[in-house]
Amino acid sequence: MKLKVTHTSLRTAHLRKLAWTIFLLVWAGVCEGQQIIWAKVYPLAKDDLIRSIAKDNFGNMYAAGRTGRAVYNPTPDLNQQGFLMKIDSNGDTLFTQYFGQYGEIFSLVVDPFNVVRINYVTNSFVPGQDQRLILIQMSEQGFVFKRDTIPFRAGFQPNSCIMGKDSSLIITGSIPKTGAASQLSMFFLRVQKDDTIDSWIELNPGHPNCVANKVEQLPNGHYLVSGTVGSRIGSYELNEDGSNPVFKQWYQTPDLSNMTSGYVGKVGTKSSFIGGDGGPCLVANYDSISNKKWMHKEVGVLYPPQGMTDGGVVYGFNPNLPPYNVFFKRAPDSTTTWYMNIDDSLQTRGIVGSIEVKAYTYFDDQSAIFAGTIYQGSSINQRDPFFMRVANVGTPVTSLTKPKRGTLTNETLAPWPNPSGGTLYLKQHFDKAEVHFYTVSGREVQTDTVRFGQPINISSFSPGLYLYRAVIDGKPFSGKLMRD
Repeated sequence: MKLKVTHTSLRTAHLRKLAWTIFLLVWAGVCEGQQIIWAKVYPLAKDDLIRSIAKDNFGNMYAAGRTGRAVYNPTPDLNQQGFLMKIDSNGDTLFTQYFGQYGEIFSLVVDPFNVVRINYVTNSFVPGQDQRLILIQMSEQGFVFKRDTIPFRAGFQPNSCIMGKDSSLIITGSIPKTGAASQLSMFFLRVQKDDTIDSWIELNPGHPNCVANKVEQLPNGHYLVSGTVGSRIGSYELNEDGSNPVFKQWYQTPDLSNMTSGYVGKVGTKSSFIGGDGGPCLVANYDSISNKKWMHKEVGVLYPPQGMTDGGVVYGFNPNLPPYNVFFKRAPDSTTTWYMNIDDSLQTRGIVGSIEVKAYTYFDDQSAIFAGTIYQGSSINQRDPFFMRVANVGTPVTSLTKPKRGTLTNETLAPWPNPSGGTLYLKQHFDKAEVHFYTVSGREVQTDTVRFGQPINISSFSPGLYLYRAVIDGKPFSGKLMRD
């Protein structure tokens, strides 16, 4: 199969990327009622589970996991297989791909060249025998052009992966400990830019239960691999080639009960966050010398925390009691910036069922995609993937911080983004503005009165060129706007 890329397709992809950019707003205090652009369920033929989601350079998403009943013993379900869905920025399915029998996609990432890097695990039909990690490279059109197979001990899981700054693929997870198959170690695997596969590295600080759940690259180029070490949340910092691993303990349960997941990440240059599932699950923020700044505990399940560009942390819980599936953003000073109940957001759109959020990802404008599984019946074979796109999750963007008062000009007041996919803002400081929109023939199509930071919805506009006029304190400002 030959892949042909034309100037037209590149220009279209660029415009799609611009259209995906949506300006965000942070309100003072706790913000609720975020902008849900779409929420959709995808009924598929079998029992389906989403494990991971990644975005490409054009605003498309790749979500992957398994389909078929989750039966391993005493006999495997031969219908279980890895599957992947590609959905566009409107939530529409572009294609669904299936990958062989009796396997599962644990993690994936899109590299700088828009190649989808998939970590697919296939199991032996004989329980207890070795598994295989198949490193799949797939084009954005769904064409699989490379597979590399690595035998691993039965029971390993490639839970997390990223693309390094040197374009190497880094995979981490858990694997049965050398010499003790009933125990677990973390592992680190590096695939170099030229596809050379380095020897995998076992990470274990002398504990029988070690699992890696997250990997990220630090500003100094080192990798931070984090997870659980029994009753502790711990991490290893390694050189770019995986050498010289240094262990650090971040948290230990007061009653020495085991954690079931652990996450460590950097927030800016001076802070770190941790998170983990246990009794209870928790999220915490630490300063540069590991002093705890705040901690949030809940009884239930943790959705992994993620550090944001302004120093805040986004995380979620699925508590044992209502409300279920709630997400928070906390600022560095521990104040809650926003709160969102995903169940309520879905139910108001007619989507009712038991929800498990499995993964979420942020875009450059810090809008978000939440992906997971929804149960809409009594049978385990009635699970389906669901996705929801949240345009305003309250995370501040540098250019939205309220600017100082100054002389308004057409340039400083210009609508952003332009071209717009349906939502725009006026950038400069003002108290109140009246905005009129016109077609190029001069017909007025919409009028809005807004205060600084309020969104203007032009989603009803047909694609094309429009003129605008804003009146502030009796003074007019005008310009052109492109609706994608």
